[in-house]
Amino acid sequence: MFLKKYTVAVMFLLGISCAPLLAPGTANAIPAFSRQHKTECSTCHTIYPELNEFGDAFLKNGYVYPHKKEAAKGATQGAEPGNEWSFISGLPQQIPLSLTATADLAYDEHAADGNKLDLSTRSITLQAGGSFRDLFGFFATYNLYSQGMQRSSSLVNPANNTNVPPGNDPDLDELFLVWRQAFGSPVNMKVGRFEPKLSLWKKSNRILPVPSFASTTYRVGLSPFSSDATEDGVELNALLGNRLFVAGGVVDRNGQDREDGYGHISLKIGGTDLKGQEPEVDLEKDSIWDYLSVTLGGFGYWGQNGEFNANGVAQNLNNFRRIGAEADILYKRLHLKGSGSFGHDTNVGFMSAAVDSRAYTLEGEYYLGAPVNVVPVFRYEYLNTGDGTVKRLTPAIAYTPLQNVRMSIEYTHSIAPEGTGNIAFASIAFSM
Repeated sequence: MFLKKYTVAVMFLLGISCAPLLAPGTANAIPAFSRQHKTECSTCHTIYPELNEFGDAFLKNGYVYPHKKEAAKGATQGAEPGNEWSFISGLPQQIPLSLTATADLAYDEHAADGNKLDLSTRSITLQAGGSFRDLFGFFATYNLYSQGMQRSSSLVNPANNTNVPPGNDPDLDELFLVWRQAFGSPVNMKVGRFEPKLSLWKKSNRILPVPSFASTTYRVGLSPFSSDATEDGVELNALLGNRLFVAGGVVDRNGQDREDGYGHISLKIGGTDLKGQEPEVDLEKDSIWDYLSVTLGGFGYWGQNGEFNANGVAQNLNNFRRIGAEADILYKRLHLKGSGSFGHDTNVGFMSAAVDSRAYTLEGEYYLGAPVNVVPVFRYEYLNTGDGTVKRLTPAIAYTPLQNVRMSIEYTHSIAPEGTGNIAFASIAFSM
């Protein structure tokens, strides 16, 4: 009765009250990239895990600091006395492992299991990342443990949580190697399990605890495909000039008689370029482009899936495609993101039913900056996968008392054909 009477307000108060109790006793450890490069988390992140402009350049440069063009330098060049072994062998001097843990408190008035108030330690994820003598970059994430789901609502939500593995079983999410500037060309070759480069942002590149946009995470009917899911594949990507990025690849999906294909192109105007070089600001004659950057992107994906028989071979095949356009606008402390995706499935229910789908996401963030380190966020999402429209409004606030500790509170109001729903959510996460 108490919860029915006070609902969301109680959730927010409990979230604020309980979050500090879930904080680790010590939180002064730093993740693998910070340790490797002896730098702060804020070098690459605004509020982690969201990347800033330099972090995006670091990612596109194969997890090597930008401006390092001579990948295979002399074996001992630049080596500190006593550390020649690491240059000769190509091995990192430290084991490049990190850990991220989250603890959540959620109130869902339409919880599928009837447990409206849920406090649980949700997940522990292991990460590894670094480079071998700046010639190869590598990255891996492993979902070590998770408990429950953030959004097990009986209502259809535009963006289900794709970070929780099915059945909460431990699972490898990413494991890939990047051959930087292969054969002396500007082309990087990525091999392994990874998120195909479609969107401007990775699914982990979000401030909010539920990271994925509806436009990049939605699924249609029985098709398991979403554009931000990790898959086994080979990708070629390259920076052309300093501001144009292109990528293309093929994906080998289990049980299919052919590979999927995809392509991405993006152009950045203003701000730090894609090689991490900041603009030269003339303080006497400033320009709006000294503070404004606009990145425009587009992508396409075409593939096939189906219903698996007893031999693991797909049948009753569904041919599908997705195309999308996105924009990322950064002006001083204001960050705007827009994403739209359109799809067509020929056999979405594996019973010869074709469906056209579309999804849009708009998000605004404002960085208050030090010493407050608070970011208010507002997100709007729209989704139609052929069975009615779903809309979602999400205001949120994120706070980082330390660079490797993030607290957040968000509230989501969903409007779906099944009815309306409200979810309040408090989360604390830390990495070390």
